[in-house]
Amino acid sequence: MITFQEFFAEKFEFDLHANLAWTEQFEAFEDTLSQYMIRSMSHMINVHHIWNSRLLQTLQESELWDVLPIAFMAEFHRENYQQTLNFMENYSLEEKINYHDSEGVAMEKQTLDILYHVLNHSNYHRAQLAKEARDLGLPVVSANFIVFK
Repeated sequence: MITFQEFFAEKFEFDLHANLAWTEQFEAFEDTLSQYMIRSMSHMINVHHIWNSRLLQTLQESELWDVLPIAFMAEFHRENYQQTLNFMENYSLEEKINYHDSEGVAMEKQTLDILYHVLNHSNYHRAQLAKEARDLGLPVVSANFIVFK
């Protein structure tokens, strides 16, 4: 039987793969990207970082909508991925954590739900990137999990 750690490790590996594929597109088409695309990718990176900070109880270094330099996006994706893996290796995924949301409201959620949320959030924004790229006539990254498998 597969463990929660094994299940999520594979899904976060796919998440990294898909995000890095988009980052390569950003680097290749930097001059033709919309601000919407850059803000969306930055937001996706920032949110993953913020959730890692909440899980690890460390200070976050970015806000939800900070715009990040395209040249550093791949590095930030890799850092988020590694922090998430480190967390999963060292903490129970079935425990609840206490944190404050972006409005400062105290919350308590199960770690499994947080990890699922991070993955779902990335998928949501990658779909938005695909639509925007298509609308701009740019190549669309093929980032389907089943193809990755």
